[in-house]
Amino acid sequence: MQATSEQQIWEEFKAGSDEALSYIYQTYTNKLYNYGRQFSPNPDLVRDAIQDLFCEIIQSRERLGTTTSIKFYLFASLKHKLARHLQKEGKLIYTDIHKEEGGFEIDLADELDLFDKIFPSDVNKSIVEACEKLPQKQREAIAMYFFEEMSYDEIAKLMAMTKVKSARALVYRALESLANSLSFAELYSMVIVWMAW
Repeated sequence: MQATSEQQIWEEFKAGSDEALSYIYQTYTNKLYNYGRQFSPNPDLVRDAIQDLFCEIIQSRERLGTTTSIKFYLFASLKHKLARHLQKEGKLIYTDIHKEEGGFEIDLADELDLFDKIFPSDVNKSIVEACEKLPQKQREAIAMYFFEEMSYDEIAKLMAMTKVKSARALVYRALESLANSLSFAELYSMVIVWMAW
């Protein structure tokens, strides 16, 4: 699909464009799956929720509102859908899942391919361990900010915060914790890769 803004792609999708639908599906399905797995350990449930989400937006495309971030719209919709399902089933919901399963994961697999080419393996290990030690909410904020390139406003909305500055403070606290856990060289390595990402 020709380079265009998210808002334009969304409007084309709403107008019935199969090309726009294909672009949205191919661009965001894997990201949605990785995001959804943070809320449920059941891969089939997450896949079904994603499938239902796409069926719903296709069926109601003409009535959908505008958005400047398709990713944010889809992430928020999926999170809401999974929370509703888990509550309905009487199973653990968001915060309880994180308590039992270690919380929101930062998947560095792709980034570590780049790390491996530049830095020694002990640096990679230190970075992964430092990320895993962050509290769940900090890991989620870091993942949304650096890997999903969401704004503080979007992070605040996704994490049900009333103030944007709360999301900003969460990211800053995470970075401060990483700075205290990592050597200067390790922290510099992480920033270089995040900038490249």
